[in-house]
Amino acid sequence: MPHIAIEHAGAAPWTHATGPAGQPRGAHGQPSTLADMLPAAHMASRPVDVEVGADFDIVVLPEEQARRTVDLLAHRRPHPVGAAVSRPGEWVLFLPPRSGLGTHWRRPATHYDSGTLQVPPVLTACDHLRWARLGNAGRGGRFYTAPLMVHPLLPLLR
Repeated sequence: MPHIAIEHAGAAPWTHATGPAGQPRGAHGQPSTLADMLPAAHMASRPVDVEVGADFDIVVLPEEQARRTVDLLAHRRPHPVGAAVSRPGEWVLFLPPRSGLGTHWRRPATHYDSGTLQVPPVLTACDHLRWARLGNAGRGGRFYTAPLMVHPLLPLLR
């Protein structure tokens, strides 16, 4: 089964504004969107590498468990699952930076707070790599997944 390539390299190819606590923010103090956090993916015609850790952590789930997570949280508004990249057999969810501090992410989840992640372009088709979700409220939806909503579901996803 393919997996996310995690490497320690390079600087992030995007910029963003930060809020009062240093957290990345979108325009006018709104929660960050995919366009705010990964503008290179919006302009790209092929996959781009992004740095994990400074602006976001990631959690990788098998596709079936990721879909079940989205379904289990469907009644919540706004939906707590943000942007997600899909690769064959797995999804990558974007979490706020330092979401793993003091937290044990149980199987089937794998948490990363450093490395490099390849993301697909937003407007161009790409083989074996695509956006499963552009945010939790459509194209302009919030980028981050709420870790405190997803983490307790992990034992139910086995």
